[in-house]
Amino acid sequence: MKRNIIVGIVASFLLICLIACSIFESGHSDTVQTYISTKVKGEEIRIPVRINTVANAADNNSFVDSTIFDNDLALISLVMASKTGSEKKIRKFFSEMELDNIVCSANYDKGTADSISFCMGHYSVEGYDLIAVAVRGIDYDVEWASNFKIGTSGDHQGFTEAATQVYDGLTSYINSKYKSSYDSGKILLLMTGYSRGAAVTDVLSYLVLADPVKKLNIPLKQVAAYTFGTPRGLCAEHAIAFPNVFNIYNSADVVTYIAPEIYGMYRCGKDINIYDPQNSDYTRRSTKEEKKKNINETVWYESRVDKLAKDNKKDIPKFKLETFNYRKGETPGESKIPYGTCEKSAIEWLLNLILTDGGIADPYKGYSFKTREKFATTIQPYFSYFIQYFLGYPEIMEDVGDKFKKEPILTPARWFLESDGIYKDMKEIMDKYHIAYDDSELKRACTALYEMVDFSNGDGCLFNTILELIPSAVAGNKDLSRMVYLHMPDMALIMLWDYLK
Repeated sequence: MKRNIIVGIVASFLLICLIACSIFESGHSDTVQTYISTKVKGEEIRIPVRINTVANAADNNSFVDSTIFDNDLALISLVMASKTGSEKKIRKFFSEMELDNIVCSANYDKGTADSISFCMGHYSVEGYDLIAVAVRGIDYDVEWASNFKIGTSGDHQGFTEAATQVYDGLTSYINSKYKSSYDSGKILLLMTGYSRGAAVTDVLSYLVLADPVKKLNIPLKQVAAYTFGTPRGLCAEHAIAFPNVFNIYNSADVVTYIAPEIYGMYRCGKDINIYDPQNSDYTRRSTKEEKKKNINETVWYESRVDKLAKDNKKDIPKFKLETFNYRKGETPGESKIPYGTCEKSAIEWLLNLILTDGGIADPYKGYSFKTREKFATTIQPYFSYFIQYFLGYPEIMEDVGDKFKKEPILTPARWFLESDGIYKDMKEIMDKYHIAYDDSELKRACTALYEMVDFSNGDGCLFNTILELIPSAVAGNKDLSRMVYLHMPDMALIMLWDYLK
């Protein structure tokens, strides 16, 4: 059986990729070499893939096996997930892949704090109907609020609510268009997502494969999930090691540590670490000029991923572990990040700072978000509140930024030393732009944030964390910038490509 391959896209036989090395028990397969193409920051990247064409179609006893990790399908899934930033992009990609019956969730490009956007498409092959589901994890805004809606117990509340919406959309799609194929066991399901979309896809995988209420009647080997940069969203009971769910991540990506294990949060399926910074090299630099800046020691970080990025014309921040700048005449303290370590250790240090409870007696141990209940009952509602406004109204972020630029000392002093300092500034900005808000709710949220910081007596639970992190930011430390960039889709693509080679 021959298929025409259109240069630049994976054409007719996308579905066959799901078949991996041995789609059918009977028959034989021939391999056609082609590539998929995508653009990263305006530059085209070509990814070579193998498309299996199948001769002698299978009989009724044949099956597919999605428990076998497939390199090509992983690459295609990552590109698919990276196209979810807008309805136009994902529809175009699905069309290029020759999927039909493309359906996107309502108001795809207009998210709310409780929404999730996703797109579904269909492809027919050898008597099977493939349903592809791409969950949005790129270029979203106010949906960020849901990421911090962890809840006090069970699965991550925000991710579960979103996954339930996708599940409902998927079952409606199948029932309305492919009910007969579903009833006869002729459905293949491919799910993918990136970042927030990956976490939602991970929870969705549990719902589809094992949830006692929502479980779909599709054989496990006919369901595949490839997730990328996946946060944790499942409690231990539901974090089942499904052999057909692949979580592709790198351990230098801070996003994959959220929600933390200390809260009892995990991923289901198989974790595949495509970059382990623990095995990378370091060089030390300690100069007189740096000593004059009151920096005790500096560790510049070099790794394979830096070379990969450079080869692909990507610029990522250098990783620099250093003690923080202090006022002239003060003695610099020792860095709290272990000397000679890398991103992973820095992430662990950061999480330790936030999640452990040292109190004022040990200010470098951090603040008491060490329990999930503590987080959920204190800062969680206010994260959601402020994120909705900050991301929903960009002018608020711009105005806050302007205030800090004009008054780099007075603004934080007013915010964190005056009990109503944050409230006054926020009210002024929102009134300026005629943004509707509940005044009493705004005041409660601002008061709660002030109390969590409260520099006036040192009792605020964010007190120690801010003492540690603000000097780091002022000193121009690039560590956090690097960790954030190593979560970006273009770096995931570069690292995955290298890993599979």
